[in-house]
Amino acid sequence: MNRFYDVAVVGGGAAGIAAALAAAECGRSVVLIEDYGFFGGTATISGVQSYCGFLTSGPNPQRVVAGMGQRVLEALQAFGHPVEPVLQSSGNWIILLDPERLKVVLDRLVLSAGITPLLHCRVIAAEGENGHIDALVCSHPEGSLRIEVGSVVDATGNANVAAMIAPHSIRPRLQAATLTVRIGNVEPGHAPDREALQAAVIDYQRRTQRHLARSNGGYFVPLPWSGSYWAMMIDVDLVNTDAHYLTRAEIEARGIAHDYLESLRRTVPGFERAILETSGPQLGIRSTRCVTSQQDVLADDALSARQRANGIARSGWPCELHPGNGVTEYRSIPHHGWFHVPFGALIPEGSDNLWLAGSSIGADDIAFGSVRVMGTGFATGHAAGVSAALSSRLSQRSGFDAVKRVLLEQGALL
Repeated sequence: MNRFYDVAVVGGGAAGIAAALAAAECGRSVVLIEDYGFFGGTATISGVQSYCGFLTSGPNPQRVVAGMGQRVLEALQAFGHPVEPVLQSSGNWIILLDPERLKVVLDRLVLSAGITPLLHCRVIAAEGENGHIDALVCSHPEGSLRIEVGSVVDATGNANVAAMIAPHSIRPRLQAATLTVRIGNVEPGHAPDREALQAAVIDYQRRTQRHLARSNGGYFVPLPWSGSYWAMMIDVDLVNTDAHYLTRAEIEARGIAHDYLESLRRTVPGFERAILETSGPQLGIRSTRCVTSQQDVLADDALSARQRANGIARSGWPCELHPGNGVTEYRSIPHHGWFHVPFGALIPEGSDNLWLAGSSIGADDIAFGSVRVMGTGFATGHAAGVSAALSSRLSQRSGFDAVKRVLLEQGALL
Protein backbone atom coordinates (compact mmCIF):
# COMPACT_ATOMS: atom_id res chain seq x y z
CA MET A 1 0.00 0.00 0.00
CA ASN A 2 1.38 3.43 -0.97
CA ARG A 3 1.13 6.39 1.36
CA PHE A 4 2.30 10.00 1.19
CA TYR A 5 4.24 11.73 3.98
CA ASP A 6 5.38 15.33 4.01
CA VAL A 7 8.71 14.25 5.53
CA ALA A 8 10.46 10.88 5.54
CA VAL A 9 13.35 10.57 7.96
CA VAL A 10 15.66 7.65 7.25
CA GLY A 11 17.58 6.49 10.32
CA GLY A 12 16.40 6.55 13.93
CA GLY A 13 19.55 7.63 15.76
CA ALA A 14 20.10 10.97 17.48
CA ALA A 15 19.90 12.97 14.25
CA GLY A 16 16.88 11.07 12.93
CA ILE A 17 14.94 11.35 16.18
CA ALA A 18 15.60 15.09 16.33
CA ALA A 19 14.63 15.55 12.67
CA ALA A 20 11.39 13.60 13.05
CA LEU A 21 10.35 15.38 16.26
CA ALA A 22 11.12 18.78 14.76
CA ALA A 23 9.24 18.11 11.53
CA ALA A 24 6.22 16.81 13.43
CA GLU A 25 6.21 19.91 15.62
CA CYS A 26 5.99 21.94 12.41
CA GLY A 27 2.65 20.25 11.75
CA ARG A 28 3.85 17.91 9.02
CA SER A 29 3.09 14.23 8.52
CA VAL A 30 6.29 12.32 9.30
CA VAL A 31 7.48 8.75 8.86
CA LEU A 32 10.62 7.56 10.68
CA ILE A 33 12.27 4.58 8.98
CA GLU A 34 14.72 2.40 10.93
CA ASP A 35 16.54 -0.81 9.94
CA TYR A 36 16.52 -2.25 13.44
CA GLY A 37 13.73 -3.07 15.87
CA PHE A 38 14.46 -0.02 18.05
CA PHE A 39 15.61 3.58 17.84
CA GLY A 40 18.77 5.12 19.25
CA GLY A 41 21.30 4.61 16.47
CA THR A 42 24.88 4.23 17.62
CA ALA A 43 23.82 4.38 21.29
CA THR A 44 21.70 1.23 20.96
CA ILE A 45 22.84 -0.46 17.75
CA SER A 46 26.57 -0.19 18.42
CA GLY A 47 26.49 -0.02 22.21
CA VAL A 48 28.12 3.42 22.48
CA GLN A 49 26.71 4.18 25.90
CA SER A 50 27.21 7.92 26.01
CA TYR A 51 26.09 11.13 24.37
CA CYS A 52 29.09 13.25 23.42
CA GLY A 53 28.94 16.85 22.27
CA PHE A 54 26.24 18.43 24.42
CA LEU A 55 28.97 20.44 26.16
CA THR A 56 32.30 21.99 25.25
CA SER A 57 35.46 20.51 26.77
CA GLY A 58 37.43 21.68 29.77
CA PRO A 59 36.80 22.70 33.36
CA ASN A 60 34.14 25.30 32.50
CA PRO A 61 31.93 23.60 29.93
CA GLN A 62 29.37 25.52 27.90
CA ARG A 63 26.18 23.89 26.65
CA VAL A 64 26.04 23.95 22.86
CA VAL A 65 23.08 21.65 22.11
CA ALA A 66 19.50 22.18 23.30
CA GLY A 67 16.26 21.93 21.30
CA MET A 68 15.24 18.37 20.48
CA GLY A 69 18.37 16.95 22.09
CA GLN A 70 17.44 18.61 25.37
CA ARG A 71 13.93 17.17 25.11
CA VAL A 72 15.40 13.67 24.88
CA LEU A 73 17.51 14.32 27.99
CA GLU A 74 14.48 15.64 29.86
CA ALA A 75 12.45 12.58 28.87
CA LEU A 76 15.27 10.30 30.06
CA GLN A 77 15.42 12.13 33.37
CA ALA A 78 11.64 11.86 33.80
CA PHE A 79 12.01 8.12 33.25
CA GLY A 80 14.48 7.92 36.15
CA HIS A 81 17.64 7.93 34.05
CA PRO A 82 20.50 10.17 35.29
CA VAL A 83 21.64 12.71 32.72
CA GLU A 84 24.31 14.62 34.64
CA PRO A 85 27.46 15.09 32.51
CA VAL A 86 30.54 13.13 33.56
CA LEU A 87 34.05 14.54 33.10
CA GLN A 88 36.53 12.18 31.45
CA SER A 89 40.32 12.12 31.78
CA SER A 90 40.49 13.59 28.27
CA GLY A 91 38.80 16.76 29.52
CA ASN A 92 35.62 15.91 27.59
CA TRP A 93 32.15 15.72 29.12
CA ILE A 94 29.82 12.82 28.32
CA ILE A 95 26.32 11.76 29.37
CA LEU A 96 26.23 8.03 30.11
CA LEU A 97 23.35 6.02 28.66
CA ASP A 98 21.42 2.90 29.53
CA PRO A 99 20.44 1.61 26.06
CA GLU A 100 17.35 -0.25 27.29
CA ARG A 101 15.83 2.79 28.98
CA LEU A 102 16.79 4.94 26.01
CA LYS A 103 14.89 2.65 23.62
CA VAL A 104 11.67 3.01 25.60
CA VAL A 105 12.02 6.78 26.00
CA LEU A 106 12.52 7.25 22.26
CA ASP A 107 9.54 5.01 21.47
CA ARG A 108 7.34 7.17 23.65
CA LEU A 109 8.61 10.45 22.23
CA VAL A 110 8.02 9.27 18.66
CA LEU A 111 4.51 8.00 19.33
CA SER A 112 3.43 11.00 21.39
CA ALA A 113 4.54 13.32 18.56
CA GLY A 114 2.25 11.57 16.08
CA ILE A 115 5.15 10.26 14.00
CA THR A 116 4.64 7.02 12.06
CA PRO A 117 7.46 4.65 13.10
CA LEU A 118 8.58 1.93 10.69
CA LEU A 119 10.98 -0.46 12.41
CA HIS A 120 12.59 -3.43 10.66
CA CYS A 121 12.35 -1.36 7.51
CA ARG A 122 15.24 -0.54 5.17
CA VAL A 123 15.27 1.89 2.26
CA ILE A 124 16.52 0.01 -0.79
CA ALA A 125 15.75 2.49 -3.57
CA ALA A 126 14.83 6.11 -4.17
CA GLU A 127 12.51 6.89 -7.08
CA GLY A 128 12.59 10.18 -8.93
CA GLU A 129 14.33 12.19 -11.63
CA ASN A 130 17.06 14.83 -11.71
CA GLY A 131 17.83 14.39 -8.02
CA HIS A 132 14.24 14.90 -6.86
CA ILE A 133 12.94 12.07 -4.66
CA ASP A 134 9.30 11.20 -5.32
CA ALA A 135 9.19 7.96 -3.32
CA LEU A 136 11.27 5.63 -1.21
CA VAL A 137 11.09 1.87 -1.67
CA CYS A 138 11.60 -0.05 1.56
CA SER A 139 12.24 -3.69 2.31
CA HIS A 140 10.61 -5.27 5.37
CA PRO A 141 10.10 -8.85 6.62
CA GLU A 142 6.91 -9.36 4.60
CA GLY A 143 8.09 -7.81 1.35
CA SER A 144 8.39 -4.23 0.11
CA LEU A 145 6.70 -0.89 0.75
CA ARG A 146 6.59 2.26 -1.37
CA ILE A 147 6.36 5.60 0.43
CA GLU A 148 5.67 8.83 -1.46
CA VAL A 149 7.42 11.84 0.06
CA GLY A 150 7.61 15.61 0.00
CA SER A 151 11.07 15.89 1.60
CA VAL A 152 13.60 13.34 2.85
CA VAL A 153 16.18 13.57 5.66
CA ASP A 154 19.21 11.26 5.35
CA ALA A 155 20.07 10.46 8.98
CA THR A 156 21.48 7.02 8.17
CA GLY A 157 24.93 7.90 9.53
CA ASN A 158 26.68 6.81 6.36
CA ALA A 159 24.85 8.86 3.70
CA ASN A 160 22.98 5.83 2.38
CA VAL A 161 20.15 7.77 0.74
CA ALA A 162 22.48 10.38 -0.72
CA ALA A 163 24.51 7.57 -2.28
CA MET A 164 21.37 6.35 -4.04
CA ILE A 165 20.10 9.66 -5.35
CA ALA A 166 23.37 11.54 -6.03
CA PRO A 167 26.21 8.99 -6.26
CA HIS A 168 28.46 11.54 -8.02
CA SER A 169 28.53 13.57 -4.77
CA ILE A 170 29.95 10.68 -2.73
CA ARG A 171 33.60 9.97 -1.94
CA PRO A 172 35.20 7.41 0.38
CA ARG A 173 36.06 8.23 3.99
CA LEU A 174 37.86 5.33 5.62
CA GLN A 175 38.06 5.08 9.41
CA ALA A 176 38.57 2.21 11.79
CA ALA A 177 35.44 0.52 13.14
CA THR A 178 35.11 -0.19 16.86
CA LEU A 179 33.29 -2.99 18.64
CA THR A 180 32.02 -1.73 21.98
CA VAL A 181 31.17 -4.24 24.69
CA ARG A 182 29.70 -4.34 28.17
CA ILE A 183 31.71 -6.33 30.72
CA GLY A 184 30.05 -7.54 33.89
CA ASN A 185 30.68 -9.69 36.96
CA VAL A 186 33.66 -7.56 38.00
CA GLU A 187 34.51 -7.40 41.70
CA PRO A 188 33.27 -4.10 43.17
CA GLY A 189 35.94 -1.46 43.64
CA HIS A 190 38.33 -2.92 41.08
CA ALA A 191 38.62 -0.34 38.32
CA PRO A 192 41.22 -1.43 35.75
CA ASP A 193 44.33 0.73 35.87
CA ARG A 194 46.60 1.38 32.90
CA GLU A 195 49.40 -0.87 34.21
CA ALA A 196 47.04 -3.86 34.53
CA LEU A 197 45.59 -3.22 31.06
CA GLN A 198 49.09 -3.09 29.59
CA ALA A 199 49.72 -6.51 31.14
CA ALA A 200 46.52 -7.77 29.51
CA VAL A 201 47.70 -6.51 26.12
CA ILE A 202 51.02 -8.28 26.51
CA ASP A 203 49.27 -11.48 27.58
CA TYR A 204 46.87 -11.30 24.63
CA GLN A 205 49.63 -10.77 22.11
CA ARG A 206 51.75 -13.56 23.59
CA ARG A 207 48.90 -16.07 23.59
CA THR A 208 47.39 -15.22 20.20
CA GLN A 209 50.47 -14.02 18.31
CA ARG A 210 48.33 -11.10 17.13
CA HIS A 211 48.70 -7.36 17.58
CA LEU A 212 45.95 -5.61 19.58
CA ALA A 213 45.15 -2.34 17.85
CA ARG A 214 44.41 -0.48 21.10
CA SER A 215 47.85 -0.96 22.56
CA ASN A 216 46.91 0.97 25.72
CA GLY A 217 44.40 -1.76 26.60
CA GLY A 218 41.24 0.16 25.79
CA TYR A 219 38.84 2.59 27.39
CA PHE A 220 36.71 1.38 30.32
CA VAL A 221 33.88 3.43 31.84
CA PRO A 222 31.95 2.23 34.93
CA LEU A 223 28.17 2.25 34.53
CA PRO A 224 26.71 3.47 37.84
CA TRP A 225 23.32 1.76 37.45
CA SER A 226 24.67 -1.76 36.84
CA GLY A 227 28.17 -2.20 38.22
CA SER A 228 29.31 -3.21 34.73
CA TYR A 229 31.84 -1.53 32.47
CA TRP A 230 31.29 -0.05 29.05
CA ALA A 231 34.48 -0.83 27.15
CA MET A 232 35.91 0.36 23.86
CA MET A 233 38.78 -2.03 23.32
CA ILE A 234 38.48 -3.55 19.82
CA ASP A 235 39.27 -1.77 16.55
CA VAL A 236 39.24 -3.40 13.11
CA ASP A 237 39.69 -2.20 9.54
CA LEU A 238 36.54 -1.60 7.51
CA VAL A 239 37.04 -0.68 3.87
CA ASN A 240 33.33 -0.23 3.20
CA THR A 241 29.96 -1.61 4.29
CA ASP A 242 29.77 -4.21 1.55
CA ALA A 243 28.38 -7.44 3.05
CA HIS A 244 31.69 -9.29 2.56
CA TYR A 245 33.83 -6.67 4.32
CA LEU A 246 31.28 -6.07 7.06
CA THR A 247 30.88 -9.80 7.75
CA ARG A 248 34.61 -10.32 8.03
CA ALA A 249 35.02 -7.31 10.32
CA GLU A 250 32.14 -8.35 12.63
CA ILE A 251 33.47 -11.91 12.99
CA GLU A 252 37.04 -10.73 13.52
CA ALA A 253 36.02 -8.19 16.17
CA ARG A 254 33.97 -10.71 18.18
CA GLY A 255 36.86 -13.17 18.19
CA ILE A 256 39.29 -10.52 19.42
CA ALA A 257 36.87 -9.44 22.15
CA HIS A 258 36.61 -12.93 23.63
CA ASP A 259 40.36 -13.57 23.38
CA TYR A 260 41.13 -10.25 25.04
CA LEU A 261 38.53 -10.90 27.76
CA GLU A 262 40.51 -14.01 28.69
CA SER A 263 43.61 -11.85 29.08
CA LEU A 264 41.70 -9.39 31.26
CA ARG A 265 40.66 -12.31 33.49
CA ARG A 266 44.28 -13.45 33.74
CA THR A 267 45.91 -10.11 34.51
CA VAL A 268 43.49 -7.48 35.86
CA PRO A 269 42.58 -7.69 39.57
CA GLY A 270 38.84 -8.07 40.08
CA PHE A 271 38.27 -9.31 36.51
CA GLU A 272 38.95 -12.98 37.31
CA ARG A 273 35.30 -13.94 36.73
CA ALA A 274 34.39 -11.15 34.30
CA ILE A 275 31.93 -11.94 31.54
CA LEU A 276 31.15 -10.27 28.24
CA GLU A 277 27.51 -9.33 28.79
CA THR A 278 26.81 -7.96 25.35
CA SER A 279 28.44 -6.55 22.24
CA GLY A 280 27.08 -4.49 19.40
CA PRO A 281 24.69 -5.70 18.12
CA GLN A 282 26.70 -4.06 15.33
CA LEU A 283 30.19 -2.68 14.92
CA GLY A 284 30.49 1.02 15.56
CA ILE A 285 30.96 2.34 12.02
CA ARG A 286 32.13 5.96 12.05
CA SER A 287 32.06 6.37 8.28
CA THR A 288 33.00 4.73 5.00
CA ARG A 289 31.67 7.46 2.70
CA CYS A 290 30.93 11.17 2.74
CA VAL A 291 28.80 13.61 0.75
CA THR A 292 29.79 16.78 -1.03
CA SER A 293 27.37 19.44 0.20
CA GLN A 294 26.76 23.02 -0.85
CA GLN A 295 29.04 24.20 1.98
CA ASP A 296 31.06 21.49 3.67
CA VAL A 297 32.23 22.04 7.24
CA LEU A 298 36.02 22.41 7.04
CA ALA A 299 38.93 21.82 9.38
CA ASP A 300 39.58 25.55 9.59
CA ASP A 301 36.00 26.09 10.80
CA ALA A 302 36.70 23.87 13.79
CA LEU A 303 40.31 24.80 14.47
CA SER A 304 39.53 28.54 14.39
CA ALA A 305 36.18 28.18 16.22
CA ARG A 306 34.51 30.02 13.34
CA GLN A 307 31.08 31.51 13.86
CA ARG A 308 29.01 32.13 10.73
CA ALA A 309 26.05 34.27 9.80
CA ASN A 310 24.39 31.14 8.39
CA GLY A 311 25.27 28.91 11.33
CA ILE A 312 22.51 26.33 11.74
CA ALA A 313 23.98 24.31 14.64
CA ARG A 314 26.87 24.43 17.12
CA SER A 315 29.57 21.76 17.36
CA GLY A 316 31.60 21.64 20.56
CA TRP A 317 33.28 18.23 20.61
CA PRO A 318 37.00 18.36 19.79
CA CYS A 319 37.96 16.93 16.41
CA GLU A 320 38.34 13.26 17.32
CA LEU A 321 40.33 11.52 14.61
CA HIS A 322 40.87 7.81 14.06
CA PRO A 323 43.49 7.68 11.30
CA GLY A 324 44.23 3.99 11.95
CA ASN A 325 43.30 1.05 14.14
CA GLY A 326 43.81 1.84 17.80
CA VAL A 327 44.81 5.45 17.15
CA THR A 328 42.77 8.33 18.60
CA GLU A 329 43.86 11.93 18.14
CA TYR A 330 42.12 15.05 19.44
CA ARG A 331 42.37 18.53 17.95
CA SER A 332 40.95 21.14 20.28
CA ILE A 333 38.49 23.87 19.36
CA PRO A 334 39.98 27.14 20.67
CA HIS A 335 38.50 30.29 22.18
CA HIS A 336 34.87 29.67 23.24
CA GLY A 337 35.18 25.94 22.37
CA TRP A 338 32.61 25.56 19.59
CA PHE A 339 32.05 26.44 15.94
CA HIS A 340 29.10 26.77 13.60
CA VAL A 341 27.85 24.16 11.15
CA PRO A 342 26.77 26.19 8.08
CA PHE A 343 23.30 25.75 6.62
CA GLY A 344 24.77 24.53 3.32
CA ALA A 345 26.29 21.47 5.00
CA LEU A 346 22.76 20.03 5.21
CA ILE A 347 22.19 20.37 1.46
CA PRO A 348 23.75 17.73 -0.83
CA GLU A 349 24.78 18.48 -4.35
CA GLY A 350 22.49 16.86 -6.89
CA SER A 351 19.14 16.84 -5.06
CA ASP A 352 16.46 19.45 -4.43
CA ASN A 353 14.47 17.73 -1.65
CA LEU A 354 17.03 15.67 0.27
CA TRP A 355 18.48 17.03 3.52
CA LEU A 356 21.52 15.70 5.39
CA ALA A 357 21.73 15.19 9.17
CA GLY A 358 24.14 13.79 11.74
CA SER A 359 27.13 11.92 10.35
CA SER A 360 25.75 12.33 6.83
CA ILE A 361 26.30 16.11 6.61
CA GLY A 362 28.98 17.56 4.36
CA ALA A 363 32.30 17.81 6.20
CA ASP A 364 35.97 17.23 5.55
CA ASP A 365 37.72 14.50 7.49
CA ILE A 366 38.98 16.69 10.33
CA ALA A 367 35.75 18.61 10.93
CA PHE A 368 33.87 15.32 10.68
CA GLY A 369 35.66 14.22 13.86
CA SER A 370 33.63 16.85 15.72
CA VAL A 371 30.28 17.01 13.94
CA ARG A 372 29.73 13.24 13.81
CA VAL A 373 29.10 12.78 17.56
CA MET A 374 25.55 12.23 18.80
CA GLY A 375 25.15 15.54 20.64
CA THR A 376 25.93 17.48 17.47
CA GLY A 377 23.79 14.96 15.59
CA PHE A 378 20.78 16.11 17.60
CA ALA A 379 21.53 19.71 16.57
CA THR A 380 22.01 19.07 12.84
CA GLY A 381 19.09 16.63 12.84
CA HIS A 382 16.88 19.28 14.43
CA ALA A 383 17.91 21.74 11.71
CA ALA A 384 17.39 19.23 8.91
CA GLY A 385 13.96 18.27 10.26
CA VAL A 386 12.76 21.87 10.32
CA SER A 387 14.25 22.49 6.87
CA ALA A 388 12.55 19.42 5.42
CA ALA A 389 9.23 20.32 7.02
CA LEU A 390 9.20 23.90 5.76
CA SER A 391 10.22 22.77 2.26
CA SER A 392 7.88 19.78 1.99
CA ARG A 393 4.94 21.73 0.58
CA LEU A 394 6.98 24.13 -1.54
CA SER A 395 8.49 23.82 -5.01
CA GLN A 396 11.89 24.87 -3.64
CA ARG A 397 14.03 24.63 -0.52
CA SER A 398 13.11 26.83 2.39
CA GLY A 399 15.68 29.54 3.09
CA PHE A 400 17.98 29.92 6.08
CA ASP A 401 16.09 32.77 7.74
CA ALA A 402 12.80 30.84 7.88
CA VAL A 403 14.54 27.74 9.23
CA LYS A 404 16.44 29.76 11.84
CA ARG A 405 13.26 31.41 13.09
CA VAL A 406 11.53 28.05 13.69
CA LEU A 407 14.64 26.51 15.28
CA LEU A 408 14.80 29.30 17.82
CA GLU A 409 11.08 28.90 18.52
CA GLN A 410 11.73 25.19 19.19
CA GLY A 411 14.55 25.96 21.64
CA ALA A 412 17.65 25.31 19.54
CA LEU A 413 20.97 27.02 20.30
CA LEU A 414 22.34 28.86 17.28
